[in-house]
This record gives sequence, structure tokens and C-alpha cells, in this order.
Amino acid sequence: MSMGGLTKGVVVTTLIAIAAVIIITTYLTSNFYVLPEQSTVSEYSIVDILGRNVTLPKNVTRVVAIGPGVLRLVCYLKAYDLLVGVEESEIRWGPVGRDYAMALNQVLTNLPVIGPGGPGKPPAPELILTVKPDLIIMSRVYAEMYDPDRLQKETNSTVIVVDYGPAGQLDLEALTNALRILGKALNRGERAEELIRFIESIRSDLEIRTKDISSRPKVYVGAISYKGPQPFTTSQTAFPPLTLLHTPSIVDRISNQSGVLFLDFEVILKEQPDVVFIDLNNLNTVKQDFDKDPLKYLHLSAFKSGRVYGILPYNYYHTNIAVALADAYYMGKVLYPDRFADIDPVVKADEIFNVFLGNPLYHYYAEYYGGFRNLSEFFGVRTSG
Repeated sequence: MSMGGLTKGVVVTTLIAIAAVIIITTYLTSNFYVLPEQSTVSEYSIVDILGRNVTLPKNVTRVVAIGPGVLRLVCYLKAYDLLVGVEESEIRWGPVGRDYAMALNQVLTNLPVIGPGGPGKPPAPELILTVKPDLIIMSRVYAEMYDPDRLQKETNSTVIVVDYGPAGQLDLEALTNALRILGKALNRGERAEELIRFIESIRSDLEIRTKDISSRPKVYVGAISYKGPQPFTTSQTAFPPLTLLHTPSIVDRISNQSGVLFLDFEVILKEQPDVVFIDLNNLNTVKQDFDKDPLKYLHLSAFKSGRVYGILPYNYYHTNIAVALADAYYMGKVLYPDRFADIDPVVKADEIFNVFLGNPLYHYYAEYYGGFRNLSEFFGVRTSG
């Protein structure tokens, strides 16, 4: 190629490059004031469970969680590194019974106290002020007795309100919504979606295993944990792990309202459940009553045949989601052994705990509560099923 041809080629290339720069610059300039605004709206503004439109701090690095269940969700989202304080009840109660506290006891108990905590106890703005949080995450229960906008003014901190359904229930839609709100607020969006996918995979797996079963045993779940020790005659409708197994409890026919139910023993005798599950948190209460009148219990076919089993308590300062899911697999194994032949409930429980909290917690539950097991010998019944 001649020198003249080379020069023309360079000129043409240069002109094309200049034109490209002009086009790109024009595009960016025309959109410069739109893109940042859109990004700001999506990243720093949320609507909480009460419908409050809340503008979040740009860099949330200091967080407190107050009220039933809220700290649990922060821990599930692996955002405990942002915590700058905890409620006093979290320390006073000890870790047993709350999955997140059992996994992260040392982290949580070393934090400053920012209020009393516990049912019916309002927030303490003067204590919250001492740790200077950017963000206060408040449960709906607390918001019903203390105005979140008032707390926001008193602490000079942003307040958002979240909820994942009634205590003791397993409202997966509400849980998904709460995880997404907090994922956005705490910059843990990817973690929130990871948890949501995992929960959905469990729901789907349990549905596939149990939805088409034509013959189901009659089941009763007794001594449900609810505001302190409960007797054998305290049950719940609908019981979440059974709901995941598409299996009704005998009490589901008694009441169409979801929640804790207090029964007469005669009602259970009349229904004659084939299988009984007992919340291990209240096992000693049941045993004390059994010892007073064993024949009363032995009139139940489940006790006579030794088909009485212990499940892990999952309701403590709101629902332990991981524990409820682990219970579902154990109950499925007991009720439908052929459909759960590939499942070891202990291994499955630790898989669930690992995903939620990065810690295989089953051995702690086994140590404190005895773990998944048949209780027939506990009640002096030698035959077992």
C-alpha cells in the first residue's frame, strides 16, 4: 500500500472513532439525570409491612432488631455482623430453643443491651440511642404498641417494620416478603433469594412425596409450645409441618381457625389418633400427668401401640423456620416411611440448619430435648411402631 493510501486509511479510522465517541457521549449525557435517579429509588426506598414508604440510609452499617422473630431473620440473612445491640431477653433466656441464638450465642451475648425485649415489652428509645443505629428493624407486634414513626424521631434512626406471619405458623408468602424487604434494607438481596429458593425446594419436595397419598393415618400433635409449659391437651390447627405433608390433624376438624387449641382429654379419646407427636419442650409436663393416671393415656390406641413420637419445639419468640422444616421431614418419615425411605431425619435437619445458619445444630437439640425419637418406653410401653 502507498503512503497516501495509508494516510487516507488512518484519517477514515480516526473519523469513525470520533463519531463513535460523539454518539456515546450524547447518549450518556441525555440519560445522565435519569439513570442515577432510577437506581436511587430502587436501592434506597422500600415499603414496609405497614405500607410505610421508608427511605433507607445509603450505607447501613449499624443495625438493631427489636420484637419477636426479627433478630432471627437478620441472622438467617447472615447480617449479624451489622448488629450493634440486642434485647436483654435474648441474653436472659439463654440460647436454648431459638435456632439463631443456639448458632450465634457468643456473637449475640457480647452485644450491648438496647431494651428489655420479650412479649408485651415496648422498645426503649433511650437505650437504642446509646448504640447509634442507622437502621431499626421492628416487628409488627411491637409496632402495634409503639408508633414506629415516633420511635424514628426519638432515636434519629430509620425504622422499618416487618412480619412473617403469626407466631407458631409457617406463612411462606409472608416469610418470602419479609426476607426480600430485609434483603434490600441490609444489602443481602442475593442471600434472601438463596433462602427463598431453598425453602421453595423443600415445600416442593414434601408436596411431591405426599400429595397423592390416598390413605392417611389419624394424627394428633400435643403439648404444643405456647407461652410457657403446656399439657398434652394443647394442640394447634393447622399444624405447619403436617400441612407441608398434606396431612390433617384430628383437631383440624374441630376448628377452622388457625392457631393454638385447648382441648378436653375426652375429645382426643373420642378421635382415637393412630399416631401421636409430642412437643419435646413439654415432654416432662406430659409425663407428670401420665404418671398420675396412666390408664387415661393407655386408652388411646397410639399409646397402646407405642406410636408416640417426640418432635423438636419450633415456637419460641416467634417461629423457628428451620426447626419447623426439620420436623416436617421427621414426621413424614414416621407417617410415610416408604415415601421417605431415602431420608435420614437427623442428616436432613443438619442440612437445613446449615443452609439457614451455617451450623449443624441438631446435636444441640438432641442434647437439650432428646431429639427425634419414639417415646413409648418413656411412657412404660414396651411395644413400639
